[in-house]
Amino acid sequence: MSPDLHHLSGAYSVDALEPDERSAFERHLSECPACQADVAELTSAAHSLAGLIDATPPPSLRASVLSGISQVRPLPPPVDDEAADDRSDDEPAPAAQGATVIPLFRRTTTWLTAAAAAAVLAVGGVALSSWSADQPTLTAVQQVQAAEDAATVTSSKGEFTATLAYSRTLDRSALTVIGMPPAPEGKTYQLWYVGSDEIARSAGFITATGDGRAEAVLQGSLENAAAVGVTVEPAGGSPSPTTDPIMVMAVA
Repeated sequence: MSPDLHHLSGAYSVDALEPDERSAFERHLSECPACQADVAELTSAAHSLAGLIDATPPPSLRASVLSGISQVRPLPPPVDDEAADDRSDDEPAPAAQGATVIPLFRRTTTWLTAAAAAAVLAVGGVALSSWSADQPTLTAVQQVQAAEDAATVTSSKGEFTATLAYSRTLDRSALTVIGMPPAPEGKTYQLWYVGSDEIARSAGFITATGDGRAEAVLQGSLENAAAVGVTVEPAGGSPSPTTDPIMVMAVA
């Protein structure tokens, strides 16, 4: 089974494939029960989005979300020893030693297609009210989350969950993840803003702790960004992505 075809289920579900890709994937789909299940689930989720309506969240939402996050401890990602043995020495490792992050999408040349498919799994457009002056000083990440025009998008794959909060007013965004293993030795997780032209510009780095949690405010301006992505790069970072993204989320 081709890994590339297997990971086209999201794009197929939102009709985002080119004709030749669609034909190849449909041939693969007829013989792949796993992809059939993925397509059925994602297609159902996409249809459900049509019924969503804008709503003002209750004042208690922010406190309950932050309280819940502090009480959740994710399990480590599963070990895939067979995949590790089959990978060649010069192939970039997508996950930490002893753990596997399952890529949401594999091709860096289709950032926006990947972001569109990831939106099927997303919860977006949730505004959080600003804190009043008598509340504690906010961290940089909390400032983004608490902006009056803040929106959040959450995308999950297995034990790996990433939540992007962004504010056009503040011209900033922040990423929070759980279930992310430390980067492989000599590697780092690099953040990217991706424009509508699919050109990626570095937005800093994010470092996972021992319990798989991490958060970072992206560097640079949010202006003209159509998506945010994360790749595994050599220590110190790269001027442009050199590996397939492990996560891509659209920015409205």
